[in-house]
Amino acid sequence: MTTPLLLHIGYHKTATTWMQKQLFLPEHGYHQVSGHEEVSRYFTDIHGLQFDHEVPRDAILEASSEVPKGSTAVISSELLVGNPFFGGRESDVYAERLHQAFPDAYVLITIRAQDKVLRSIYMQYVSRGGTMPPELFFNMPKTASFPAFSATHFEYDWLIAHYRKLFGDDKVLVLPQEALQGNMDQSIQDLASFCANRNFKGISDAKKKVRMASYPEYAAPFLRRSNYFQKSVLDPNPLVSFGTTPGGLYKGVGFLLKGPFFKKAFDSYRPVSRYVATEFSGRFTESNQRLRELLGGELDLSKYP
Repeated sequence: MTTPLLLHIGYHKTATTWMQKQLFLPEHGYHQVSGHEEVSRYFTDIHGLQFDHEVPRDAILEASSEVPKGSTAVISSELLVGNPFFGGRESDVYAERLHQAFPDAYVLITIRAQDKVLRSIYMQYVSRGGTMPPELFFNMPKTASFPAFSATHFEYDWLIAHYRKLFGDDKVLVLPQEALQGNMDQSIQDLASFCANRNFKGISDAKKKVRMASYPEYAAPFLRRSNYFQKSVLDPNPLVSFGTTPGGLYKGVGFLLKGPFFKKAFDSYRPVSRYVATEFSGRFTESNQRLRELLGGELDLSKYP
């Protein structure tokens, strides 16, 4: 490709939606040439025996032909790290498919301290219709025929090392969400320089704001129980349905619990964070140490367990 291509693969809950809606825009020198639907069709939903790297390559080449000189084409979808509810076990396969199609691309991997990201992953699970409490979701009995959550998915060093091996160390940028929050201007300027985006001139204060309304953590026990009576991605055929999650009854319960009375009474109740802190204490220490060594100490990972 004559136009630089940036592959932003996620992880989930690391400001990916903000990047897709606020940063990766033509006014910033980025042109998204593929969204979740195309990524699903070309890379994550297609059977391995049917995958043909020339199909997505040709489609992206055509879409990139209209990208202005000096700008960067972008494929951004956290689908590419796999499903976090089921262990993300296919993330290495997706990496290899991407490399077959776009061997010269730049790769952006966004990460977040595991204690924070696991809480957000659970809340996302509930918003998709999940009904299990944290202690069951994170420790669902493993069987040979049914995948479940796996903490290994959040040992970031494995996947980062795999991408560096495929694309080259200098073609893979790791961006912690904590760095983005601490110094957004510098982080996104470094990103633009990394992926050869010469048309990036900074972003406005309005674009820096993350507008992702979410329900408070104390609402999780009530929200997951409301999912018993809703259609959802995880349960399309409930016995009784009062809407479809995240709308219907789920939305009503969430709206009620966000009110001032419940916020004042329960705001300090953090059942998911408390469980994660206890269950995963020390779980990621070795992985994060390997990640520091892999990246040569170039990133501040002091907030990582």
